[in-house]
Amino acid sequence: MKRTAALLLLAATLARAEGGPLPGEQLLGPGQLAPLPADARVVPGYAGTWRRADSQERVRDRIVELEGRRAKPCTDVRVTDTEQAAPDLAETRPTRIHHALERWTVRACGATRSYEVWYRFAPGASRVAVAENGGGRFQGELDPPYRRLLELAAAHPRDADAGADPRRWLNLPLPEGWHYASQSGGLPGQDWRTDFLPVGPRLPEWTDLISVQGLPRRPATGQARLYLEGLQASRQTRCGAAPEPIEALPADDASGRARLRTLLICPQVPGTDYAELALVQALEGPDILYVVQRAWRLPAADADSLRRDSADVLKTGAYFLSLVRLCPPATRMRDCPAPFPADLRP
Repeated sequence: MKRTAALLLLAATLARAEGGPLPGEQLLGPGQLAPLPADARVVPGYAGTWRRADSQERVRDRIVELEGRRAKPCTDVRVTDTEQAAPDLAETRPTRIHHALERWTVRACGATRSYEVWYRFAPGASRVAVAENGGGRFQGELDPPYRRLLELAAAHPRDADAGADPRRWLNLPLPEGWHYASQSGGLPGQDWRTDFLPVGPRLPEWTDLISVQGLPRRPATGQARLYLEGLQASRQTRCGAAPEPIEALPADDASGRARLRTLLICPQVPGTDYAELALVQALEGPDILYVVQRAWRLPAADADSLRRDSADVLKTGAYFLSLVRLCPPATRMRDCPAPFPADLRP
């Protein structure tokens, strides 16, 4: 009887170890279901964006513990990078459970090593497992979701995953009838820009424009204000218009990250017969400074006349920008109803 039970258990284990999708499997972009938005940056890279400080610290402490168990124990351990190793995974049957896999790179006593970090988010039954790269294979035989994430990691390199695009975390409610017009930049660590237009006009002849720029964040604070001040100074030099005030808006979340807005006025663009107005909003994300412009070209006029005659236009633009925000949907998906189009990659 015992031998029969053991054989049945072995057969069940082998069945669980088979590869392929899980029953009710759903693959998600990063953060679409993660319930833990970061409240502090403890380690560099991806983990500091979506995992709470205490979660990051638990993983780091576990890695230090594992390094201390080696034949030559090491206590000089430093996390140098973290990244999403596979698309997020949700089981939908019998209950909805979220799984995520990260890859942490550490420098330990002169050696560089990689660790796999598996998160299982379930009400009352969450857990995290840490293993040196490749060391989770045995655990994957026992936990099909872990095994499935390892399969996805092998099949979906992170840099090929559109969901890893950091622009995904910007809520951008484009007006009806607007479409993608152009894209520039976008290499890792470089600036990028995407333009949108209403249906009809081409980019050189635009009269209404929405522009989104991304700039790598600098370690120092105040990058958003410095950037907007630079835009104002450039506009003054080009058009002779006095700089407009920079307005501080309520932060998107408890992080206190800057969210600023200003108005750019050019009464007459040099060499043309039109003026330009632009409401510009800058948002400091964890890794990117997002700059969103709602711009118009109008008949040339003095600055006061432009403000007065464009009051309704500016009011509409201000409402649009009020809906533009950083939206880690780690808290609630309804907080990000119009994410930046994920298929617009450079």
